[in-house]
Amino acid sequence: MKKTILSLFFCFLPCLTYATENLDPVRVEALTNHVCRNLSTLHGWCSQEKALNFIDLVLEVKPDVCVDIGSFGGSSVLPVASALKFLDHGIVVAIDPWDKIEALKHFDPYEDHRHMDWWSKVDFFGIYNSFINMISNHELGKYVKVLRMTSERAAPEVGAIDILYIDGNHSDAVALLDATLYLPKVRSGGYIWVNDSTWTCMQPAIEFLQESCDHVRLIDNGNCILFKKR
Repeated sequence: MKKTILSLFFCFLPCLTYATENLDPVRVEALTNHVCRNLSTLHGWCSQEKALNFIDLVLEVKPDVCVDIGSFGGSSVLPVASALKFLDHGIVVAIDPWDKIEALKHFDPYEDHRHMDWWSKVDFFGIYNSFINMISNHELGKYVKVLRMTSERAAPEVGAIDILYIDGNHSDAVALLDATLYLPKVRSGGYIWVNDSTWTCMQPAIEFLQESCDHVRLIDNGNCILFKKR
């Protein structure tokens, strides 16, 4: 039922209109080409469609602070940080413990055995190093603040947020905790992306966000949803 509801939103929600008319189209094209060309070199799950939407939203909002929960290999951080670099304004706070114990401890060994099997084989040390190298290679250090810790521990270190991306631990409890901890930090009129929005484990977080946010759009075949805080 919940997947059906999200599909209906996908069909009828209007798209954002981005204010890029005052930006140099040649530079904007160079930005998007650069990001799309490098996405495939990074670990993560950011599609080209998602990356372009992230860039457009940053160029529209011109945010002071973005927060990326679950940064992993940096595929979702690259488009945001690159757009901030384009504007020469703002910062993205990249939050991830890059730690196997943290990745596994909230999953049920029986119900989530496939997730546990996959995450248990991840080289987190290598992923973290590739993330740091990405920031250096693309000269994004000025625009990225890395918090190598859980989202719960990081919350007190984060102030007001203009754009939030939730893609951390996908257990029901942690996804909901991320929403409850970080939504109050999002300014009124700010935006919240939720990845894997069709997954059952994300529904408690989505239902919580619906209480104080409006749906804006769905991308990635409905699997990533954008909210705007009232």
